[in-house]
Amino acid sequence: MSLTVIQIFSLARAKLLEATTEVISDETLLIYANLAQQDIIKRTFTADKIQSQTMTFTSGTVAVPATFATLYGSAKDSANNVFEEVSIEDFDNKTLDRMITVEGGYFKVYPTNTASLEIKFYPATTSLTIGSTPSVNEYFHECIVYGILERAFEDLQDESLSAYYAGKYEAKLTKQMANQSNYEE
Repeated sequence: MSLTVIQIFSLARAKLLEATTEVISDETLLIYANLAQQDIIKRTFTADKIQSQTMTFTSGTVAVPATFATLYGSAKDSANNVFEEVSIEDFDNKTLDRMITVEGGYFKVYPTNTASLEIKFYPATTSLTIGSTPSVNEYFHECIVYGILERAFEDLQDESLSAYYAGKYEAKLTKQMANQSNYEE
């Protein structure tokens, strides 16, 4: 069953109210939920989620895809020449014969007469909002609750409950990841 953010908040609030009368705003809970979701996404990311796309350059520049987060490996042209990702400074200094960088929402490639490159990239994830459903597999939604609680009790300066929920988060996430891995095999 897929939980919405509101349902996740309700579960987290119920656990918080068992230990404290402190009120944590929805905005703060949303920050905690997004942090937990990002951690889960990074830890459960599988290679099948890596995206590929051919980018066509004009004068060495093209906008990054809407779903782009970060490059995965090197880009290649049609002749299988490798274009290494470099920092903006290295790109400006032309430290390599063939290179690519990301600056201000654009890919820049050198040499600038490069027609196209095949890239692989990690997709961007959407942030949670009050009316949304987490983008992580629903099997991990309970882990988000534990991630919220860990951060909430840390914010409330209850180190023992924060540590308790950090342990619950790690144990649940580790178990769920192992179960998912066995299921996929």
